Amino acid sequence: MRDSLEDSCLRPRSSPAVPGLICCTKDSAGIHLSVPEDHHVCLPCDPSNSSDVIWTLQDRRVLVTRQGNYQTNQEHQHYVLSHSDLCLLQLDDSDDGEYRCNHQLVAELHVLMGHDFQVSVGWTLLLPCRGSFKPKQRWFRQKEGGRREAVFTLFKNGSWKPEENENGRLSYSNDALQIQDLQPEDAGEYLCNGILQARVSVLSVPPEPTSIPSSSSTSSQSAVVNTDVVDLKKKTNPEKVLLLAAGVGLALIAVLMIVVCVLLTSMCRRKKKKYRHKVSQKLEDTELQLWSTSSAPTETMELDSCSLPEEDIQYASLGRQNWRERPSWSPTIQSQVIYSSIITRPAAED
Repeated sequence: MRDSLEDSCLRPRSSPAVPGLICCTKDSAGIHLSVPEDHHVCLPCDPSNSSDVIWTLQDRRVLVTRQGNYQTNQEHQHYVLSHSDLCLLQLDDSDDGEYRCNHQLVAELHVLMGHDFQVSVGWTLLLPCRGSFKPKQRWFRQKEGGRREAVFTLFKNGSWKPEENENGRLSYSNDALQIQDLQPEDAGEYLCNGILQARVSVLSVPPEPTSIPSSSSTSSQSAVVNTDVVDLKKKTNPEKVLLLAAGVGLALIAVLMIVVCVLLTSMCRRKKKKYRHKVSQKLEDTELQLWSTSSAPTETMELDSCSLPEEDIQYASLGRQNWRERPSWSPTIQSQVIYSSIITRPAAED
C-alpha cells in the first residue's frame, strides 16, 4: 500500500501535458504549497548524483537521512524516503515549514485546516476529492453570487482534462486537484462529484515566512544534535506534567482526609458533651416524695410511743443535695437523703 502511495505521489497521471508535476531544480527557490490536513504530498530532490541525502524541516530538525546503504528515519509512519524524494503522510499543522534536501530549499509547506481555506496569491493548492469513491471525478467551482461551472475532469483511465479557460494551471498530482500560481479569480467553492470540498479565499498579501533564519552551511551532525535536543524536550515535558498532576492529586486527597477526620472528631466530642450533661442533670434533679403513716407502717410503729393520739406525722424527702457545691460540709455518704417531719394536731376543744 505504501509503494502504491509513493507511486501516486511521485508520478503524475497521464495527460496531454505534464504541467502539474511538483518539481524543483538546483537553482530553484522552492515552491509554496498549501495542502489540506490528513492528506499526503511528496517533495522531490535531486542529490546531484550523490547517494547521500538529508531532509530537514526549518533547517534544524532532521527528518530522514541516507548515507550509502544506511538510512535513518525518526517516524516511519509519517515520512517515507523513496529514492531521494520525501513523502509526508497524514499531514497536520506540525508539518508547516520549509523543507530542505541537502541544505537546498525545496518547498515551503502550509497545512490547511477545516474547509475554509485562505491561500496566498501565487501559491500552489492541492484539493483531494473526499466523500466520493467514483473513479471519475468531475470538479466544479462556484463563485459568490455566480453560477456553478466545470473546471476539471479526471477520467476512469487516469487521464485528466482541464477546461480551456483555466490557462493550464490546473492538473492532477499527489491524488488531488492541483491549482498552480493561485489567482484572485480562483476564489470560490470547489465541489467534486457534487460534494463540497473547500471554500477558497485568495489573499493578496503573502503570509509571514515560517522559516527561522539560519546558516545554509549547517552540517548534518549539528542538525542531528539539535534534533535530539528538541525530541528530548518533547519527551520530558509530558512526564513533568504527569508528575505535577499526580502530586497535586495526592495533596488534594490528603487535605480531604484531614478535613474528614477533624469533622468526625468534633462530632464525637459534641455527643460526649451532650451525654454528660444529661447524666449530671438526672443526678442533680430533686425528687419530692410525700410519706404518710399508712404508707410506712414500720416507721409509724416506732413513733407511736412518743406521739399523741390522732396526730398525723408526715415526712417529705427534700431530695439528694449536691454536696459538691458545699465543700465546707460534706457527709460521709453523699447519697444520703434528708427528711423533714411536720406534726399536725387537731384544734383543742373547749
